[in-house]
Amino acid sequence: MNFGLERIHSLLEALNRPDERTQIVHVAGTNGKGSVCAYISSVLRTCGYTVGRFNSPHLIEPRDSINVNGHAISQALYDEAFAHVHQLNTQGAIGASSFECLVGAAFYVFDKAKLDFVVLEVGLGGLLDATNAIRHPAMTVITAIGLDHAHILGHTIEEIASAKAGIMKSGCPVVIAPQDTSSVLETLTRHAERTGSPYTLVQPSEFIQPNLCQLDFDQVHYTYPIRLMGDYQRMNSATAVTALDWMYRLKLIEMTPEQLATGMQATRWPGRLDWVNDPRLLDNYGLKQILVDGAHNPPATIALRKYIDSLDRKRVVWIIGSTAGKDLHDMMKELIRKEDVVYAVTFSQPAGMPWIKSSAPTDIAKEAHMAHSVECCAGLDQALAKAGSLCTVTDVAVLCGSLYLVADLYRKLRIFS
Repeated sequence: MNFGLERIHSLLEALNRPDERTQIVHVAGTNGKGSVCAYISSVLRTCGYTVGRFNSPHLIEPRDSINVNGHAISQALYDEAFAHVHQLNTQGAIGASSFECLVGAAFYVFDKAKLDFVVLEVGLGGLLDATNAIRHPAMTVITAIGLDHAHILGHTIEEIASAKAGIMKSGCPVVIAPQDTSSVLETLTRHAERTGSPYTLVQPSEFIQPNLCQLDFDQVHYTYPIRLMGDYQRMNSATAVTALDWMYRLKLIEMTPEQLATGMQATRWPGRLDWVNDPRLLDNYGLKQILVDGAHNPPATIALRKYIDSLDRKRVVWIIGSTAGKDLHDMMKELIRKEDVVYAVTFSQPAGMPWIKSSAPTDIAKEAHMAHSVECCAGLDQALAKAGSLCTVTDVAVLCGSLYLVADLYRKLRIFS
């Protein structure tokens, strides 16, 4: 990968800087970015605003990355946007990468739709990510930071935090989510002070009932239901609400507590603690249901295991696939218990992302050695069938390790297609 902002700046200039004709909420972090983007987008739409959302990587198809008013754009519009951007890239000899072209295509679509807001998720890191070519965001958000992409962003969590903090801009408010490590929080706040970015630290919301959260600010009290599962959604939802409340106080938006509650409840984010009980799962593989989660780094696997432990099941039957280069040792250490069963698989090659490679099942199996049994499968079909024949009512089947593997399952069951 050839990082740098020169090419994407040239591409946006060729597009007449569409990023400067809308208000942008820019979101970076290791975990929780997608959920936070989804929450913010949903609430803004509930408040009556037109909203674009950019997320990477895509889930099912490349066009999924570009969302307008709650819907992925059509294939025809995606093709139109990419053709236009490709022409500019070629004519100007810009040499933009495929991801930079995707960012350019997203802004072409958003500009054409004349949107009030764009919620923009960083692709990788922050400082040198193509999304960071924007110059005047309305708000920046930093979610939870952990060790991931260390070979690119830095081998310490503080170096990774510095890379993520690179999206901060002078005078632009930044919302900082709770962090597990005090040195990360110090890195982020110091960077905000150096860049002249006013910041606020998020306080986690409280569950006053299952999936009903409460968060208090000065003179404003928010109670809101959420559909997304997991204790960590207290942090993700609070991060989104803190950003929205600050936007309200800055008079960037009009919003009532009732609108916020409606928008938060309407939020869905596939591939994260998603219980799939599609009839085709039972008919084709003998599985009544499977828990699907894209956890692909140690912090995410810790959160996944915490949720599974709360279910009080006897055994976990895992179907695991991972992107090459991930920290399989620490991921398996967090996930696997001695009574568990593991089926290791590969995922199919993601469209338009030739640099993404699947880990060999043997590599996963080696790191999952502590399980009761581990087997490398020829493909997802075989793993699902084996899990279906093994699972009892006291077990839980879980598919995890990569959103690319999650996408393979969704495609097989024609979910979100």
